[in-house]
Amino acid sequence: MPDYTIVQCSQGHYFSTIWIPWMSFKAVRLGDRRLQRCPVCRRARMVVRVSEDQLTPEELRAAEAMRDSRLP
Repeated sequence: MPDYTIVQCSQGHYFSTIWIPWMSFKAVRLGDRRLQRCPVCRRARMVVRVSEDQLTPEELRAAEAMRDSRLP
């Protein structure tokens, strides 16, 4: 089962989503970015993966608590 990855949308929201290279059903892949729905603002946004060590403990907790759907 794939693990969740922390991403940041173009509006600065952090959330967790399933990120499988070369595969996506709920997003449009554009290189290392994806256009997908942000569960925080509920709009289609560009998202990028974020390294956990770049986040504060509060941002990390918020991102782990806000999970996207289980589809990759």
